[in-house]
Amino acid sequence: MLYLKRLTSAPSKADLSADDLKTLDKHFDVNRYELNIDGEQVEWGLIDEVEVAEAARSNNPSGWLVKHLVFGGERYHVGVYFGKEELVLTNLSEAAARYVVALIAFYATRDIRYSGVVFAETFDV
Repeated sequence: MLYLKRLTSAPSKADLSADDLKTLDKHFDVNRYELNIDGEQVEWGLIDEVEVAEAARSNNPSGWLVKHLVFGGERYHVGVYFGKEELVLTNLSEAAARYVVALIAFYATRDIRYSGVVFAETFDV
């Protein structure tokens, strides 16, 4: 089982595009007390698990067009689970998904289980 590794410094926004910054600014916020996705808050101590999944796209020409022309490549969803509830950030670039996971790892107040796409620098096994 994987767990997020506590980071000692906040991740840099340097690898994020202007679109990534705009998306995160609109849908995601954190502070030392809580995580906020689309206006829904959860305190750090309540988070049980984080999952990153590749966004599903149909394997036909329209799916290819959406993936490559609309979104500019592979996209990811970041799910945050607490109790029986979840908050999900959808259709993030890889850089934005990495940033969100690293930011959660920085603010986490306890071990948080992780599943899904592995960004090696942010995990303890």
